[in-house]
Amino acid sequence: MSPQRSSSSYRQSRKAADEPTLVSFLWPIVIGVLFTFLALRIASILGAMGQEQFALLYPWVALVKSPVLGIDYGSAMAMGQVLMYFQFPVYGFVAGAVLYMSKSLTRAFFAVFSGHLVALILFIMITIFHPS
Repeated sequence: MSPQRSSSSYRQSRKAADEPTLVSFLWPIVIGVLFTFLALRIASILGAMGQEQFALLYPWVALVKSPVLGIDYGSAMAMGQVLMYFQFPVYGFVAGAVLYMSKSLTRAFFAVFSGHLVALILFIMITIFHPS
């Protein structure tokens, strides 16, 4: 005769399995850091093609470097360099936080995608309405 679990012990073990862990928060950040190295290699190719193609990968950098914002050249270049290295780890942090709170990979992906899309739309609006 096999021993059967009581329903309360099953619920307790199931509840422990549903608890978010630190690993579920950290793995998107690690992927963001690793993707940064790949993105920097891709950016060296896209940078030679023009600002619009570069903005597909780094829209926040393109926004900061835009002359429409009125940021002086030196500060814009420095902030752009910082954003190039921190954009994807920040995306990983956002995905990790959403994944930790909601346990939904779809919501985490949508949060990152929508943040990237907002920056891309802002960049497109700036280039259309304020051509330099």
